[in-house]
Amino acid sequence: MQLTLLIPDLLPPPGAERIAAGTAPILRRMCGRGNLQQFPAIDVESWLCQAFEVEKQLNWPVAPLTALVDAHPTESGFWLRADPVHLQLQRSRTMLIAAPALQITAAEAAALADTLNRHFAGDGIVLKAAHPTRWYCTNSEASGIESPTLTALAGRPLPRAQHAGRWQRWLTECQMLLHEHPVNQAREQRREPAINSLLLWGGGEKPAVPGRHFSHIWSGDPLAAALALQSGAECAPVPNTAAAWLGALSGKQIDGTRHLITLDQAHHAARYEGPDAWMQTVAALEDGWFAPLRSAIGNPIEALHIVATNPEQCLRITLQGSDRFRFWRQTPDWSTLTGIRA
Repeated sequence: MQLTLLIPDLLPPPGAERIAAGTAPILRRMCGRGNLQQFPAIDVESWLCQAFEVEKQLNWPVAPLTALVDAHPTESGFWLRADPVHLQLQRSRTMLIAAPALQITAAEAAALADTLNRHFAGDGIVLKAAHPTRWYCTNSEASGIESPTLTALAGRPLPRAQHAGRWQRWLTECQMLLHEHPVNQAREQRREPAINSLLLWGGGEKPAVPGRHFSHIWSGDPLAAALALQSGAECAPVPNTAAAWLGALSGKQIDGTRHLITLDQAHHAARYEGPDAWMQTVAALEDGWFAPLRSAIGNPIEALHIVATNPEQCLRITLQGSDRFRFWRQTPDWSTLTGIRA
């Protein structure tokens, strides 16, 4: 079988290569013995859409895809994600904290969306909080909205003047309503980040999903789950460790199967918690994933592909059984890996 690991922000955050020098020796040894390819920076949503051969519209059409797993019908028309977020002012820039890091409850989402819908009832804009962290909206004018993906923006400075004209005015009015809302007053009393804005992104019409490159998807990512559903691949939650994943396959027919596993722990640590948390997370991935998978290369894993990113680049590490015996190859440090050029 073949396995692809997609791990956003597995590479050190920019500027942290020296701090991370000794982190993840097993992974770096695997990099030294395998074959490396470098690509421009890419976010999870873009990588997944390309991997399943989804055609890009003005944006990658994430909204009509993830709506499938949220039981929200988007068979026709143009749909946008309108996710609740926290905008954090830091001197001369604004940082975005995405909904998955805010621990929004279903009751909070419903109350906020209801207030916004009542206020904008005459404007032809309807919000649907199909999931606490994934909201949707549709409007005849929404097709002109262009935005980076959620993963690209999470924990990063928000672009200036991201939206223009009517939509920027609408967002400003949303922010005023959210600021005064009892849900946010209660969150602030609990010292939790306020849900003070919406992120419009991922707009499009429902696309075809022709790619059939994976037979099994193991992921907690709703886009990966939606793409699995559309492509006919089997989909299941990610086990806690590689040993548990290999155990789940024990006794099953795996010859010729192609597996995709997405792991998001490093992304959350790097974007929201800092270099120390990132190093602890990568160390846990070493013990739980890289060490067991290294032992499984050759049997039962014929080829292991690790897609590792940070906001500046993407590395694809490929290892096959014979690569284990490349003893003469040195173990690179992080600064060498992140400085690789194709």
